[in-house]
Amino acid sequence: MLSIRIKLVNLLIVLYLLTWHSNYTNGQIVINHELAHDGNIQLSDDVSIPRINSGYTLWLPDSGRVDGLIVFTHPRRDTLTPDNMISYALSRQLGVIYITTDNRFEFLFNVEQFRQIEQFLEEVITTYSIPSDNLLYCGMSLEGTRALRMTILSSIHNPTPILPKAIAICDAPLDMIRFHKELLKAKNLNFQPAAANEGAWVSAYLESNLNGTPHESIDRYIEYSPYSYIADGGPHLTYFKNIAIRAYTEPDVLWWMKTRRKDYYAMNSIDLAGFVNELNILGNEKAQLILTADKGIRDDGSRHPHSWNIVDEKEMIDWFLKLPD
Repeated sequence: MLSIRIKLVNLLIVLYLLTWHSNYTNGQIVINHELAHDGNIQLSDDVSIPRINSGYTLWLPDSGRVDGLIVFTHPRRDTLTPDNMISYALSRQLGVIYITTDNRFEFLFNVEQFRQIEQFLEEVITTYSIPSDNLLYCGMSLEGTRALRMTILSSIHNPTPILPKAIAICDAPLDMIRFHKELLKAKNLNFQPAAANEGAWVSAYLESNLNGTPHESIDRYIEYSPYSYIADGGPHLTYFKNIAIRAYTEPDVLWWMKTRRKDYYAMNSIDLAGFVNELNILGNEKAQLILTADKGIRDDGSRHPHSWNIVDEKEMIDWFLKLPD
């Protein structure tokens, strides 16, 4: 019996080390906290994906002082090779965190998934004495949608909400009525395989979580959308009235027409322009639309305007640090 107990204790120690560990390297501290998950997530009748580990990877300066936190919601478990953005943020006394649920395509349809992310964030803020009033939420594409959804859901469901001081999103879809229509068109047109495949499963995933198509459940689509053109901006704009916003996009319509047979109505740029404009009308002069040209080059060298590479990360961090308290 004693040998069995010893083996069990050893196993628990191993599991703990696998799921929560720190590294000290190149003047920075890296903390990994992961919860393992098995099984698959069904996105549509034809598409399922394996669950990923939920949790976070946190980068901190080793000086002992953290003045703020940059928050992403996608997996980044590489603890050995910080990129230029992380290195620059750490040099300016900012931490960087990557948080995930078990779904790499997390839409935050449900409050439960949001609460898991917010609990991780609360844990980090409390444990490492990070000022909760100096957070920058960032995100590319769906991750940008999540950044806005987190702000909305915390405002609605948390008596003491965690709200970012600033949000920087890149080419994110915000109006789900427009987005659903664009997805169906890409699916039915079947001009480019990746776009057609995305159109098929994402439209089906929206329908399964928002009670059908926009024609069948328009109120649900408006309620979910961070911005809705048909609803004069939608019901959530006031949550962003006092938050600094950067919306980055590269509206290269000729590229989209040539490679995807998409026009302005199919581009996320139209949502971002509408969102920022409505916030400016509400009096938020800290909301900015950032347009770029010829910067959309992905890491493999291919041209694609739907790319985080259009964001000047160093300039974005400097902008955040210059915001008034």
